[in-house]
Amino acid sequence: MNTKKILSNPALKTTKEIQLNEEWNNFMKRIGEVSNLVKDLASGDKAKADAATVLADQYLEGKVISDEDIEMKLKDNRTVINQKAFEGLDNNAGEMGKEAWMAEVSKDAEKRAEDRKIRHEKMDTMKTQAMKAFRRGDYDRALSCYNRAIEFIKDNHMLYCDRALTNIKLKNYRKVLDDCDWALRINEKSFKARLYKTKAYKELEEIDKFDESKREVEEMFPQHQELITYFLSKEENFENNDE
Repeated sequence: MNTKKILSNPALKTTKEIQLNEEWNNFMKRIGEVSNLVKDLASGDKAKADAATVLADQYLEGKVISDEDIEMKLKDNRTVINQKAFEGLDNNAGEMGKEAWMAEVSKDAEKRAEDRKIRHEKMDTMKTQAMKAFRRGDYDRALSCYNRAIEFIKDNHMLYCDRALTNIKLKNYRKVLDDCDWALRINEKSFKARLYKTKAYKELEEIDKFDESKREVEEMFPQHQELITYFLSKEENFENNDE
């Protein structure tokens, strides 16, 4: 009996082994691109190094990203790559062992998960404080807490919406527009972001933009017509519910 042949049968492989082998094969296909990333990382050009860091980070996670996502993450300065996985890599894939690569990927993924968990807990704490301050009318305090919350988690569109509403109360309408734009980049179907943006245009007396924004929010959310009309006419009694 050929034991080696039997053990090599794909049916006997564990799901994890199959998954790791697929990841390795995908990595090998991209080795030319990865080599270029390493060169950019060591180029001394900060812009190239930052862009390469984001892309290399995503390769380790096996994700496909868009140019817009890259731009957002560069601005947010959130990506931190474990570059040990690329040390000594040039144009020869054989310089990196498969097991070493998999170990680095696993270690890096675990660290990211733990870091995000901690940041999310801190964000929740600051968001709770912000909501309490908002409800008692302390909008300056609420704004400060939302700023801190966003420092911890930058890809939550509701945080930008909540801060936008706070800035409406403080009459910081330009900042409202900025927050709504960020929220819509994360979730283009955000009702609150479009509503608050429309409100800001009205208060800034930018009539053409107000009319266009109002038409868009009404067409996209006809079920909220009554709320839209009410909020655009008076916001002081508007409740900050999560939607």
